[in-house]
Amino acid sequence: MASGSILSIGTSGLLTSQKQLATTSHNISNVNTEGYSRQRTEQEANLPQYSGSGYIGTGVSAQTTVRLADEYLEEQVRNSNSQLGQVDAFLELSEQIDNILANSDSGLTSTLESFFSALQDANDDPSSTSTRQVLLTEAETLASRFQLLDDRFTQLNDQVNQELVNLTQEVTDAARSIAQLNVDIVQKMGAGQGDLPNDLIDQREVLIKQIAENIDVSVVYQDDGAANLFIGSGQSLVVGSVASTLETQQNQFNSQDLDIVMTQGNASVNVTEQISGGQLQGVIDFKQDVLEPTRNGLGRVAIALSEEINAQHGLGMTLQELNGGDFFMDLSGPISGLAGQDSSTTASLTITDSQVLSTSDFRLDNNSGTYVLTRLDDNVSYSANSIADLNTAMSTTEGFTITSDIASGESFLMRPTYDAAASFDVNVNNVLDIALASPIISRQGNDTDLTIPGTTGSAINSGTGDISLPSISNLTNIPLTDDITLTYNDSIPGFDVVGGPGGTIAYDPSTDNGGKSVTFSGYGNITFEITGQPEQGDVFVIENNSDPYDDNRNGLLMTQLQTSKTMENSSTDFQNAYGIIVSDVGTQTYSAQVDLAAQQTLNEQAITDRENYSGVNLDEEAANLLKFQQAYQASARVVSIADEMFQTLINAV
Repeated sequence: MASGSILSIGTSGLLTSQKQLATTSHNISNVNTEGYSRQRTEQEANLPQYSGSGYIGTGVSAQTTVRLADEYLEEQVRNSNSQLGQVDAFLELSEQIDNILANSDSGLTSTLESFFSALQDANDDPSSTSTRQVLLTEAETLASRFQLLDDRFTQLNDQVNQELVNLTQEVTDAARSIAQLNVDIVQKMGAGQGDLPNDLIDQREVLIKQIAENIDVSVVYQDDGAANLFIGSGQSLVVGSVASTLETQQNQFNSQDLDIVMTQGNASVNVTEQISGGQLQGVIDFKQDVLEPTRNGLGRVAIALSEEINAQHGLGMTLQELNGGDFFMDLSGPISGLAGQDSSTTASLTITDSQVLSTSDFRLDNNSGTYVLTRLDDNVSYSANSIADLNTAMSTTEGFTITSDIASGESFLMRPTYDAAASFDVNVNNVLDIALASPIISRQGNDTDLTIPGTTGSAINSGTGDISLPSISNLTNIPLTDDITLTYNDSIPGFDVVGGPGGTIAYDPSTDNGGKSVTFSGYGNITFEITGQPEQGDVFVIENNSDPYDDNRNGLLMTQLQTSKTMENSSTDFQNAYGIIVSDVGTQTYSAQVDLAAQQTLNEQAITDRENYSGVNLDEEAANLLKFQQAYQASARVVSIADEMFQTLINAV
C-alpha cells in the first residue's frame, strides 16, 4: 500500500486520535492527583509524497506527549511552601509560650504581686505568726511558679528536638526517593530516546515540594533528566542517584540540644547554622529567638529577685533576734560551664551584680593561653592573658566573674541565667526566721545612760532635738559590741560620740535645724537623721534592737523592692522585666500571625498560578474528548471508505 494512500492516511489519523484520546483520559483520571501536570499529545503532518499533480499529503503522526509545566511557576510554589512552612512552624511553637507567659493562671505577674502583697500584710502586723505564714506560703508558691515555667520550657525544648528529628527524617526519606526517581527517569529517557516520563517527573516534583516545606531547596536539572538538590549555603542533598542524609546529633556543649548534621558518604558536617527556610528554620528560629531568650530572661528575674530580697533580708533581724540570712536560695553560683569536648578541666562563673546581667549565653575559649569570652547574642568578646585580667575586663559590664583552669584549645559554654528559674526556691522554712525587723535602733537618752545612782530611767533631754530610726546597708560590726552615745555639746556645736566610731558630729541648730543626715561607715553604714534644736547635754543612743516583735523597718525596705529599679542597669523592676519578656514574645507571636496570613495568601496565589497553567480543567478535557472522538470517528470513516473503494476495485476486476 502506498504511503500516500487513503487507507494509510485514515489509519494515521485513527492512531493519532486514539493516542490523544488516551492522553485526555489520563488527564481526566488524574484530575485529583497531587502535583499532576496535564499532558498533551502533539501531532504533526507527515511528509507529503510527490506525484504528477504535485505533492500529496500522507496523513498525520503523534510526535510526543508533553508535560505542561513551567519551571518558574514550580519554583514559585516551592519557595512559597518553604516560607509558609517556616512561619507556620515558628508560630505554632511561639503561641504555646505566649499563652503560658501571658496567662494570669500560669504566668508570673499575679504570683509576684501576691508575694509582695503578703509581705506588706506581714509588715502591717510584724508580730503575727499567721501573716508570716501566709508570706511563707506565697513565697513557696512563687518558687513553684518559677519552677513550673522552667519545666514547661524544658518540655518545649524536648518538643523542638523531636520536631528536628522528625523533619530531618522526612527530608532524608524524600531525598532518597528523589535519587531513585532520578535513576528511573534517566533510564526511561534513554529507552525513550529523549522523551520524558512525565508521570515520574510529576512524582519527583511533589517530593521536591515536600522537602521545600521543611527546608529551602534549590534545584538544578541535568540534560539526562536527573534533578540535583542543594540546601543551605550550597550543600548537596541529592546529586543524580546519590542522596545525602540529614539527621540530628547532640550539641557538643549540651546534650539537651540537638544540631543538624549532613552526612555524605563517610563525611559529616554540622549544617545547623546554614539551614534556611522551611519548618526546620522555623523551629530553629523559635529556639534561638524565643525559647532560649525567654528562659534566660526568666532566669535573670529569678536571680535578681533572690539577690535583692536576700541582700535586704540579710540586713534584718528575726523574731529570734538572729541575723536574717538568705530568704531565697542563693543563685549566684558557682555555676558550672559546659565543656565543648571531653575535658578534665573545669570552668564556672559566679554572679556578682544582677543589675547589669544580660540574658545572653557566653563561650569561653583558651586560644594558646589567650582567654576569650564571647557574648553569643551579639558576638561581643573580651580577651586577656589570664582569667584574672579577663574578669577585670568584663565583670563590671557583664555582672559575673569566671573561675577556670581550662587547657589550651578547649571551649566551654557559660550560661549565667539558663537554669536559675529551675533552681529558685525558698530558703526560710520557719516563720520565726523571717527578718522584718532592723537590728539597730535609736532613742533619746534617759538618766540611766548617765549611770546616776537611784535613777528611774526617765527622759533627760530638754531640747526639741530628735533622732530618726537608723538604717544599715551592711553587717560590718553589727551587732554593736557597745552602745553608741551622742551627747550634745554647745561648744562644738554638735555631738560628742562615745562608742562606735567616736569623735564628734558637727550640728548647729541655727543652720542645721532642717535636719542633718549622718552615716557611720565602719559600723554597718548606720544612717540616721538629726533634727530640731537639742540643748546642752541632751543624749541620743544607738543600740542593738532587743525588741524586734513590732519592728517592720527591714520588711518595709523589702516591700519597696517591688517597684525599685534593680534590673537592666537600674532601669526597670522585677515585674516590668517580666513584662518585657511577655511583650517580646507577644510581639514576635503577633508578627508571625501577620506573616502567616500573608504567606498563606501568597502560597494560595502561587498554587493557583501553577494550577491555571498545569492543572487539569475538566471542561477543557471534556471538549478535547469530544474533539478527538469526532476526529477518531472521521478517521475511521476514511478507513471505511478506503476499504469500500478497494472492494469496488476488486469486484470490478
